[in-house]
Amino acid sequence: MAAKRDYYKVLNVAPIASPDEIRKAYRMLSKKYHPDLNPHLKTIAEDKMKELVEAYNVLNNAEKRKDYDYQPQFQVKRFKKARRDASDDGSAPKKGGAYKEEPSLLERLLSPFFKKKDDTAESTVDIKQADVHFTLGLSMAEQEAFYEQAKNEFKLSIKFDPNFAEAYYNLGLMCYKIGEFEEAKVNFQKSLQLDKNDQTARKMLSLLRDDY
Repeated sequence: MAAKRDYYKVLNVAPIASPDEIRKAYRMLSKKYHPDLNPHLKTIAEDKMKELVEAYNVLNNAEKRKDYDYQPQFQVKRFKKARRDASDDGSAPKKGGAYKEEPSLLERLLSPFFKKKDDTAESTVDIKQADVHFTLGLSMAEQEAFYEQAKNEFKLSIKFDPNFAEAYYNLGLMCYKIGEFEEAKVNFQKSLQLDKNDQTARKMLSLLRDDY
């Protein structure tokens, strides 16, 4: 099914919403956007109602909803083989491989007047720790009750490896599933920046775009 916008976003409910919550949201929005109640915006209201009806007809049907949720963009991403191989053979950066931003000319000139920064505060890239938290996030993402914990694990994964595109995608997906659509978009955008060929991230950004 090729939705123009995400059906959950259309009804403004989280993908974990119950059938009753979906029906309640539809009733509320259909009253708000009914063309008869918006005569000055009749064309826009009619288009909005069509979108609401389409979303409701899918999400209010258990089988259709299951098929909708099973689409590729709604599934967590696994490790890329290249990353797994690099981590296993030891060629990936190890713990303690600190990366730091070079000081500006002004900072170098003023450095004698300021206390030196604690080197232990510098950020480090730790691929193995990033992978550990990523794996924990994957296991927790399998059950709705642990979506929040999965979200936190993917955040930790990104903390240890800021260039982990799949962790950003999965973090975005967890945010999406609990209805945090704006935060989801931010993370899908970061995932796409790191992997410009990621069509699933591009698809999610399209589905989660704001209303017309």
